[in-house]
Amino acid sequence: MEVELPQRWVDTLFASSEAPGHRIELAVRPYHLRITPLPGAVRLEGDQLAVTVAEKTVKSIGADLQATGRADAALIRDTATAVIQHALKHDLSFRISGLRNSLCPMSLSQLAFMNAMLFTHQSLIFGIGPTGTGKTHLAIAAGLSLVAEAHFKRLIITRPHARADGEVLTPELRAETRDDAQLTPIEDELHALVGREETQRLVAQGLVEIMPLGRMRGRTFNESFIVVDEAQHMSVRNMRMVVTRLGRGSRMVVTGDPAQSELPSGETSGLTHLLGMIAETNLALIHHFENQEIIRNDLVARIETLYSQQDGMDIRPAA
Repeated sequence: MEVELPQRWVDTLFASSEAPGHRIELAVRPYHLRITPLPGAVRLEGDQLAVTVAEKTVKSIGADLQATGRADAALIRDTATAVIQHALKHDLSFRISGLRNSLCPMSLSQLAFMNAMLFTHQSLIFGIGPTGTGKTHLAIAAGLSLVAEAHFKRLIITRPHARADGEVLTPELRAETRDDAQLTPIEDELHALVGREETQRLVAQGLVEIMPLGRMRGRTFNESFIVVDEAQHMSVRNMRMVVTRLGRGSRMVVTGDPAQSELPSGETSGLTHLLGMIAETNLALIHHFENQEIIRNDLVARIETLYSQQDGMDIRPAA
């Protein structure tokens, strides 16, 4: 696609790779976009969604240039953000089965992750990134929808027990029984998506099961959508156990942040280990979220960035 612009604006916005207009390419990640300056125009190439958003952004920036003559990086960032947020709110929400309300992605990264879970045929998908980017919420929403549409027979959700400082490892915690209070956030997500009564109905009918990690051992899950949450807290042994539970006609979504492992000092996270092994293979789809995509609160994103800059410190942020 080509968008016509006066040549002086093309020179101002896109004349070099360092020109401010190329910030639009960054704004539409994880979708791919390439902007090429032409005489009196720019060429937009890449993923269709990115091209559509970029076209609207370029035209909006052009209108601002005509009115004010201003075209700095801040204007371009703000314009691109406004175009993207409008599209997410009005054009890109998911009206899908199984949820009481439509699901509105809050970033293009969320949109890409949701599309991958709903429409891919990949059996193993990873959502990797900092707390607060919506990984768990989206994974459970996708599972509920696909079960409601009978693509899978049931939704299974699990997460490891992360040992708190000074916590005694009792036989119950070692077995990770249903009484583990750390499973409560999963129930919270289900209540937010479908309500408390519908959650109870789905559980009673066996369509949804919140499963402590220890109860997965020795089992095979066929025709199931499996969400493995907070996987950074798993040992290599447990990670191996979990991913090998994947049966025929099933899909597993693994979420976590390798930077926040609660394992004893010196022990390798099973999530980090597995990601390293499959990095150069086609065994899984891996979706990465960044700090700037945290949606809980703007302050959370800024704090997470500060923590990530503290190399070598023994910091264990809350989930």
